[in-house]
Amino acid sequence: EVLEGRRGLKRVPVTEISQSYLGLSVFMNLDALNKMLEESPLVSGAHISYDDARTDALYKEIKRTPEISGIAIQSASLAKFRETVAKNIYIMTTVYIGLSLIIAFGVVYNSARIQLSERAREFASLRVLGFTRGEVSRVLLTELGLLVALSIPLGWLIGYGFAWAVIRGFENDLYRVPFIIENGTYATASFIVLASAAISAAIVRRRIDRLDMVRALKTRE
Repeated sequence: EVLEGRRGLKRVPVTEISQSYLGLSVFMNLDALNKMLEESPLVSGAHISYDDARTDALYKEIKRTPEISGIAIQSASLAKFRETVAKNIYIMTTVYIGLSLIIAFGVVYNSARIQLSERAREFASLRVLGFTRGEVSRVLLTELGLLVALSIPLGWLIGYGFAWAVIRGFENDLYRVPFIIENGTYATASFIVLASAAISAAIVRRRIDRLDMVRALKTRE
């Protein structure tokens, strides 16, 4: 649909679809466009490349040319855009990592504490039978490590699906965000979970070392 000049509807075949992440762009041969609109050759803009060492000379020539109404430096615009996006992403990532660290620590620690409370009598019995503190701790921490190891791949799958849903939810006519997950993302997520598990294990190990065997053995099943 032509909205300027000679308005009307035009039927144009689409020969190829290009991937674009900002706005809605359509590309067409200039001669074919002028013929379709029944207009004389007209240029509204141009893409040029120049030597950075001669930027000042370029600006002077542009100022001397009244036909040029303005200029946009793609490198400067792109750098500013990336700076703004990186700043926003950095803030969001910091918040998300902090929340994930708290949640991961809470889940792992609570799971270990529940197991310790339920099996305190069993651990006390092992200590009475001659098991060392390290051996008793190893029983619980091995189970905890196994659960963490099994949960990490499952977390990858859930996170992948959640990220895909978020990206699709943000898409609109103004911009689209490509769905890309790097291997470093999985490594970071795994490190957060493992770090939380290590901190929880250290706290639980200390509680096992301070376990009151007499009180635990008096507790009925």
